[in-house]
Amino acid sequence: MPLRFDQFQQREFQDCTSVGLDEHEVVDLMQEFHLFGFWRIDLDTGLFYATPDVFRIFGLTATDGKMSLVEFSSRIHPDDLPMLMESFERTCQLKQSYHNIYQALGEDDHYKYVRTVGRFREKPGTSGEIIGITYEFFERLRTVAFSDGLQD
Repeated sequence: MPLRFDQFQQREFQDCTSVGLDEHEVVDLMQEFHLFGFWRIDLDTGLFYATPDVFRIFGLTATDGKMSLVEFSSRIHPDDLPMLMESFERTCQLKQSYHNIYQALGEDDHYKYVRTVGRFREKPGTSGEIIGITYEFFERLRTVAFSDGLQD
């Protein structure tokens, strides 16, 4: 499948407080919808830090937040890994944002589609870092689900 670089549209910031929500509530709502994790890569050290949902998405056991880039890479479909690595490289060189949809090996050792949105972030005195979110990407289905709010 050919690789396509689209122009990434920067959209207007949506201030959740304008409708009476706070940032914590927004994140909580997003996490109710599906696995949705946050991460950053320190470009000087190569260390990859991730929230527990990122580990779950890639079928890995959550640790202290540090994720091995080698282990992470082993969970990406071999056909998609070059695209992801090229995105990281272009993001660092051009200090830009990107998004990818690719296949990742989940907990059940089956590939599933995930989406990653990342961007370069300046970090004074360093080469910077890439920060982002990753979430499960799936077809839109007509679905209704309810929760009683109780945590397992």
